Amino acid sequence: MEHLAELAGSFHRPRPLSITSTHSASSKRSDSPGRQSSVMKTTSRAGRSVEGTTFYRPRGSTTLPPKFVLGVAAMDQKARSKPMRNILNRLLSLGEFEIVIFGDKVLLDEEPETWPSCDFLISFFSAGFPMAKALRYVRLAAPFCVNDLAYQQLLWDRRVVLRILDHTGVRTPRRIVANRDLPTLPPDLVEDVRANGGPDLGPTTWPMTDVGVVDADTIRQGSVTLRKPFVEKPVSGEDHNVWIYYPESSGGGVRKLFRKVNNKSSEFVVGPVELRRDGSYVYEEFMTVDNLEDVKVYTIGDSYAHAETRKSPVVDGVVQRNAEGKEIRYITPLTDAERDMARKVCLGFRQAVCGFDLLRAGGNSYVIDVNGWSFVKGNDEYYDNCCHRLRLMFLQAAERRQIPPTAASSEPTLESAWRLKSFVSVLRHADRTPKQKLKFSLRSPPFMALLRGAEEEVVLKKQEELSDVVKAADEALKDGLEDKAHMEQLCMVMDKKGGMAGTKVQVKPVFNKKDRSLEKVQLVVKWGGEFTHAGLHQSKDLGLNLRKDLVLMNRKVLDDVKLYLSSERRVAATAEIFLNTFLNGQELPKEAMVVNRAMLDDSDAAKEQMELVKTKLQEILNAPTGSSKMNLLPPGFILPAEMVDPAVTLTEVIEMMGQLRAIMKENLKTMNMDTIQTKWCCQDTPFLVERWEKLFENFCDVDRSAVEPSKISELYDSCKFDALHNREFLFGLFSNAEHGKELIRRLWYKAKDLFDFVAPQEYGVERSEKLEIGVLSALPLVKKLVQEIEDARDSVTPCTRLFFTKESKIITLLNVIIAAGFPVKLSYSPKEVDEVDYLTQIVFELYERLSQRATTPRPTTPSWPRDYSIRLSFSPGAHDNNVIDTQMDGRHSLSTAPRRWITNHINLDEALALFKSLVEKYDKRVRSTPEIADSVPAPVVGAPAV
Repeated sequence: MEHLAELAGSFHRPRPLSITSTHSASSKRSDSPGRQSSVMKTTSRAGRSVEGTTFYRPRGSTTLPPKFVLGVAAMDQKARSKPMRNILNRLLSLGEFEIVIFGDKVLLDEEPETWPSCDFLISFFSAGFPMAKALRYVRLAAPFCVNDLAYQQLLWDRRVVLRILDHTGVRTPRRIVANRDLPTLPPDLVEDVRANGGPDLGPTTWPMTDVGVVDADTIRQGSVTLRKPFVEKPVSGEDHNVWIYYPESSGGGVRKLFRKVNNKSSEFVVGPVELRRDGSYVYEEFMTVDNLEDVKVYTIGDSYAHAETRKSPVVDGVVQRNAEGKEIRYITPLTDAERDMARKVCLGFRQAVCGFDLLRAGGNSYVIDVNGWSFVKGNDEYYDNCCHRLRLMFLQAAERRQIPPTAASSEPTLESAWRLKSFVSVLRHADRTPKQKLKFSLRSPPFMALLRGAEEEVVLKKQEELSDVVKAADEALKDGLEDKAHMEQLCMVMDKKGGMAGTKVQVKPVFNKKDRSLEKVQLVVKWGGEFTHAGLHQSKDLGLNLRKDLVLMNRKVLDDVKLYLSSERRVAATAEIFLNTFLNGQELPKEAMVVNRAMLDDSDAAKEQMELVKTKLQEILNAPTGSSKMNLLPPGFILPAEMVDPAVTLTEVIEMMGQLRAIMKENLKTMNMDTIQTKWCCQDTPFLVERWEKLFENFCDVDRSAVEPSKISELYDSCKFDALHNREFLFGLFSNAEHGKELIRRLWYKAKDLFDFVAPQEYGVERSEKLEIGVLSALPLVKKLVQEIEDARDSVTPCTRLFFTKESKIITLLNVIIAAGFPVKLSYSPKEVDEVDYLTQIVFELYERLSQRATTPRPTTPSWPRDYSIRLSFSPGAHDNNVIDTQMDGRHSLSTAPRRWITNHINLDEALALFKSLVEKYDKRVRSTPEIADSVPAPVVGAPAV
């Protein structure tokens, strides 16, 4: 612990770099529990004043236990990330700290003088972070900083990092530096580093240098020579485009490393490649590392370090991921020498919490990069250690600085920060089994009788009703009234799936157009779409993580929770399991769970428009060889990666389906289907073969022009489900000596490309189509969202509103948001939104504060005017682009991807005006068009039966 005290005591004394602070870091604050309502010239418990500036603390209250205030000034994407939540929630549970997340709105739009005050500060740089403003805040408010904010600027240039590592005695690979420009460091920071015993980083110490090419494999600078393979790194610490050059003797070429994209972290380029000369670069000797692994090290103070190994990106560029989508890593012990390196890195850069990259080669260890603030992902033991050591660090700092805890409330004042007022989220249900159906056109009396005299569609769900279907099939089969193969298929499906809760049979009458006599019935058997054990895990995990997030942002939003659900069983099951962890086991009143079919179920309001879109897609997908219907796509349309023409990709899929069908037939002759998979889940059995045979019929046994876009969704759905739940079956049934597993893997990726093209376009290809179909389909939902947001604005208390629905509603709502003119950082490109997966979320966060436009002291009455801001975020749900290659555990469950912000903060009135203009326009149209109005299902209100 002496090391922590040394780190806290010597590294984190506020150092005025350009502004002289009049507030002493060690001064005591008065015990006045009140809050000053105007700018103060003296310091009190309620607020600090520095050079006439007030930093407001959370609202005082003598009824609450005293707490220290921990501020988090980092971009929301980092401050609210899963690892950060794990740390902050642990600290919060101790009862000693109040945590204030500053938020992007404060960091980006407010001046540092208005930022909340805190005793301790976690603040670190990431993309978009306003470093200059944050430094100004630290100089003015003088909190205890976990990581020295000014010193984080040293990490932005690899040349500076290497010089500091050299100075502290940390081993690095042999190198040459091509200086074609100079590091840009603030002069006061350069002086501070030098004054505290660090290296001289002044501009005169960086001579302009270049690198000479001796021959095809050799470079030289002065007396230093490097032979290939060597590594070329841009000097910017934010540029991860690192290249490795290989010698001609091994074939030459370059491996280009980059930030992980899906399952790739590098790619190899064949042939000679010239050195980059468009800027300054560091050239390092290539290290042949032990076990083909890199080491990632994470420090918490100078006396604790956690280390993990991962497959080196130079091996093949393929990232190994687990079911959570995280890169697979293994905990590794550090040697004494490596622990000393960790201590020196921590102290040399004044970063208590940081990460760095280590290579082990030839019995030695080398540091190759220092990353600044970093947390381990998914390791509870690490989180416990981090919480313990941060707590100790804070308490020691409070003792040195003589900072007493404050009788603080559970939220920041509206004067000092924007507060989360309402959390409104629209979510898709969790993982389900594939939805399947069979259609039959039947004319025999046993099936006509199933209508029971009705002239409209009859839906049979009860067991006794389904038994009547089986009896009709048996009678027709016995007397030869219908096609024998069809009747055997119907009997088999009813035998295997008739006992499942979601199985139903639709009987649709077909009448003669002339005399309205009953000609035949169309029998549609539907099954599947049932909630799975993976859905259970996903729902629990999302509920827990969302709770952790909202507890940090404003725990009072959990005091008023209301849910709206569609009528589907899988939606109700998702909501019930989600709620259990989201509310920490507390029950929600029955009236707070409302089933609303009109708002969240499918409707036929845009049926005509969607049929036209379907026809257009079918033309594109089934274009004859040598021709193209790509002109039917809007100008600038971006196809999924690796796709040149959808029609060509579909042809490739049909060919692969034919090959896989032949392999399956051969394997079925010799395989024991009962043992092909060691454990079946989700009520699956070897009957699974029938699902695939139906898929083969849809692609291989129809005319090329008859392949429907909806069949692509069915194929991808089956591929993805079996890759998650039945991988043994998938690889076993479709593998042979010639193809192995590669053919089914190729089918997966091609089916994924087709799905990424088809699924979003089913609800409109042109922007105008997306808007019209979106508004017609999601109009009741949009109206309700507007109402809930307005109600939250006008309410005194914060709240949470959750809408659980299905894929079609998510896509149409997203289309409305994009097409309506919201300033979203999102497009229709598959690169932006390639899939709306299970537990996809569209979130509206409403923020509030007391109006800053007034010049008089602000009263504490609720009637004082407020300012409102809204921000939208999006998560693609439990999604992985590479499910077929993802290592799964027994849960078969993918984790829900973090939400990312798709807008900046928007003035609430402006956002509501965009929605309302659409509502007014299309509401009139719906009411004036009876066929559209009648197509919307009536609402059903009540608690869902699960």
